[in-house]
Amino acid sequence: MLAVSLFLLFTPHYSSHAGEINVRVAIHRAIARCTIAVNGAFKITDPSSSNVLLEGDRLWLSELLREKDSFRLGKKQLLRANRILVEPRRNGTLAVNGKYYRGSVTIIREGNNFSVVNTIDLEQYVSGVLYHEISDQWPLEAIKAQAVAVRSYAIYSMQKSGTRDYDLTGDSYSQVYGGRDAERYRTSLAVRKTRGEILVYQNKVLPAFFHANSGGITENAAELWDINIAPLRGGVKSVYSLDLPSYKWDRNFRLKDIQEKLAAKGYQTGLIKEIKVVERNSTGRVRKLSIQDRTGKSITIDGKTFREAIGPNLIRSSLFTVTMKGWFVDISGKGWGHGVGLCQWGAYGMAKQGHDYRSILTFYYPSSELKTTGEMNL
Repeated sequence: MLAVSLFLLFTPHYSSHAGEINVRVAIHRAIARCTIAVNGAFKITDPSSSNVLLEGDRLWLSELLREKDSFRLGKKQLLRANRILVEPRRNGTLAVNGKYYRGSVTIIREGNNFSVVNTIDLEQYVSGVLYHEISDQWPLEAIKAQAVAVRSYAIYSMQKSGTRDYDLTGDSYSQVYGGRDAERYRTSLAVRKTRGEILVYQNKVLPAFFHANSGGITENAAELWDINIAPLRGGVKSVYSLDLPSYKWDRNFRLKDIQEKLAAKGYQTGLIKEIKVVERNSTGRVRKLSIQDRTGKSITIDGKTFREAIGPNLIRSSLFTVTMKGWFVDISGKGWGHGVGLCQWGAYGMAKQGHDYRSILTFYYPSSELKTTGEMNL
């Protein structure tokens, strides 16, 4: 999950049903074609004019292509518009590239390509996220805590989306979203039991970041983003995640491979001789590294950039140590993810010990409050 700024004022999107909040998720960006189908009655309109371009009792699986100032649907149907809105009617089922979604989709021109944005009720969106972010077999209280975090982050993203055509993306840069295909009984149950509940700090929706395992201590959001608020200042000693999956990891790298990965990100070095941690932050995570080549030249790189360059699934967190071994290097660390906010394995551990979701959220987001979207007048 990523974020850039905090608490921008914006009015969320509402559906035609009073009190429901709709969220816009970019499920495909800058693509040249896709397949689309509706198993039931449908209508395709030009949202700029509300003109009906096509409607019927069923939309058979068809390929959608961009053509000059139009979209081509299948072999014959030409839809003249810069964007089109596809709406199932009477509970029709919508599929894009073989994946099923609730709500509607808007196809938006981007040069010679287009993006696909799914507009969906917030609660259904949360149901489509949870299975990809947490196991549906975990204790229900841990899943409920995750549901509140996902819902809170979604609304935060809506508040900062401004004039963009979408609020979130459907990948790990926002929250991984799988549409209707990702819904499971226990994750949907957690959504229903926490319906409308969000985290708030000083009467503003909290960007409720989360990660897999903190490695024993959570990170300060200010180390990564322009966010400096009490619930996200880190330093929470997550004893509940100790020795659970992702708590410890070890990797061995060829120095030549690290050199090439850094070069691909614009950091040029000669043959690497030494990698040394030169600064850590208050949670023990690597803030800066010095990389010296065999000519004596060195560069300094921050821990976050180094991790992203080498691969965040290889160097799982910035809480690591470095041991040089000739032409190789051992990197050993704790935790998986950025470390900010909710520690998912910590939530699992707390739930296993009998803590409810409210206690879990209070522990990982200190000073935050639990409110409903209705109380916040969203």
